[in-house]
Amino acid sequence: MDSTVTYPNLFSPGQIGSVTIPNRVVQLPMGSGMIEHGLITPADLHFLEERAMGGVGLIITGAAAVHETTQFPIRVLPEAWDEDKIDNLRTRVDAIHRHGSKTFSQLIHLGRESPGGMGAFAPMGPSAIPSPRSMDLPHEMSVGEIKMIVDAFARSALNCQAAGYDGIDISGGHGYLVAQFLSRASNQRLDAYRGDTTDGRIRFLVEIVEAIRTRCGEDFPIGVRLSADEQTRDGITLEDTLEIVDGLQATSPMDYFSITAGMRGAYVKDSSWNEGYALEFAEVIKQGVDVPVIVAGRIRQPELAERAIASGQADFVGLGRALLADAEWVDKARSGRSPEIRPCIGIVQDCRRGEGLLGCAVNSRTGREAEWEFPRPTAKARKIVIAGAGPGGLEMARVAKEAGHDVVIFERASRSGGQLRAAAAGPTRDELADFVFYLERELARLAVPIHLETEATEDLILAESPDLVVVATGASPLAPEFAFDGGSRVVSVWDLLGGSVRELPERAVVLDDAIGFWHGVSSAEYLAERGVTVDLLTPARAVGLAIPHESVAGFHQRLRANGVRLRPFTTIAEVTGTTVQLINVLSGEHDASLEADLVVVRTHLGINDALAFALDGKVPAITCIGDSVAPRRLSHAVADASITLRAFEAGTITSSHMVPC
Repeated sequence: MDSTVTYPNLFSPGQIGSVTIPNRVVQLPMGSGMIEHGLITPADLHFLEERAMGGVGLIITGAAAVHETTQFPIRVLPEAWDEDKIDNLRTRVDAIHRHGSKTFSQLIHLGRESPGGMGAFAPMGPSAIPSPRSMDLPHEMSVGEIKMIVDAFARSALNCQAAGYDGIDISGGHGYLVAQFLSRASNQRLDAYRGDTTDGRIRFLVEIVEAIRTRCGEDFPIGVRLSADEQTRDGITLEDTLEIVDGLQATSPMDYFSITAGMRGAYVKDSSWNEGYALEFAEVIKQGVDVPVIVAGRIRQPELAERAIASGQADFVGLGRALLADAEWVDKARSGRSPEIRPCIGIVQDCRRGEGLLGCAVNSRTGREAEWEFPRPTAKARKIVIAGAGPGGLEMARVAKEAGHDVVIFERASRSGGQLRAAAAGPTRDELADFVFYLERELARLAVPIHLETEATEDLILAESPDLVVVATGASPLAPEFAFDGGSRVVSVWDLLGGSVRELPERAVVLDDAIGFWHGVSSAEYLAERGVTVDLLTPARAVGLAIPHESVAGFHQRLRANGVRLRPFTTIAEVTGTTVQLINVLSGEHDASLEADLVVVRTHLGINDALAFALDGKVPAITCIGDSVAPRRLSHAVADASITLRAFEAGTITSSHMVPC
């Protein structure tokens, strides 16, 4: 099936300046974290090439630094200013071009967002005003320094052109240097770049564009990425952006505008935001310009992308995390296989890891493209029996069946999904279930039998004569560490979110663990949204310490709006009836007590690996994956599946091999 009929606008060619783009899908600039000493690595090339192979029309590569004053100490940005690195940049271009995609290079200077406290250079900005995200006071740029950075943009663009790039994307959003000049809040200059006039605020960007055109020629496309609304106090608003766009097009016209929203640390939106949340901004901007508009912001499925273009809200749709989740997003949509698209579930977790390496919770291949060769059919089909239909077990079945093996799953529950189903019951977390639905569709397509309400016993498995047994039976909550009497109502977070708590109380206490992932926050939100008065306790210094940064402000706002009381450095000593005795973990002394009709606890988990030990030595090969190895995150369960299959086909899993490696 050819979905150029289903999505005629999405798969029509588009034009940006002198460049024809084969379709309307744009991969947005994303830093891969796979840059070493300012140089593109094979890992970065493989990541980009797979998205080009998947059919993306235009790939805007992750931001390249224009000057040494904006490089991170570990040099994880490509160094576009350096002529000696042109050949290295060309490797990126060649990897993308060989599959028919076009590519632009994003150029950036971080300005006051540069790591001034860590790097060799002091952070700089239009004015000596610190970023809300850093206590480092930036150096106010002199006119000479402004000219130096303008020249650096132009020199970097020329190097990119020499490397074969088809155009330039100027990073003008998310609070970085260009945006700092565009914002009244960060630009309080009184010279020609003054922040109290539109002409002054856009002057720096205008000079960059003119310098690039002088070096690269009028036919070399230049666009700018703008945060249409910075969504922060005193930040750029849509009204400001319209003035900026009008000023630019009247003075030094851009070839396109790429529209996003938010600031550094808050522009990658989680599942609490509506899909396509920036479409309304793009639509308003598009009405006032005669050049293409690219829109970004939680566009997960081709149906929304098609509507955005067909309705005139944008000319191109920008995908980021959707392409991390599925490199074949475009090809699947184009060939009528949209239900096979692996969905981004909006948890902003592995794609925003602290160490900077690119990853994806639902796609373990992302970031490993160079390390893991393309999956290929097995030379010998073998029987694989999987115990457990949580996300790890389902993914194991999918990858094994795709490889050509004979696969069967046994699951004692009445539905698949395991703990992910419970997690998806948390407010704003429902998209977690989309991954379960995707895996169920895939296994139905692949004709993998899933036997629900059927416990995988030793006899049942041995009757299947398996070549490999994969134990994916997960983990179960242990009892709380505090004492409670028979008159107390104490349950686990999994009981609550899993639907076992039928009657909700008037008052509840939720005890999180010291790690602070979503368990306690979701439980508190779940109860508070239903009118329960909630105290959320944590032994840590704050709740949600392990929750990705982009989600922190949102859940705090929701907890506050719902009246949830937060109690850090606090745990439970005991529960007697409805009285909850607290302990201050700093002093170790008993603190105040609370009255609660329900106590919800994030307890430790016990590994369900008894089946693996029972089968030890009785089957040719056996391994545990996911929480049945050690309770961890979704991404580990998903990765364990592919790791297990690779190890099995390499012959390294034995009859007593409990851990995939």
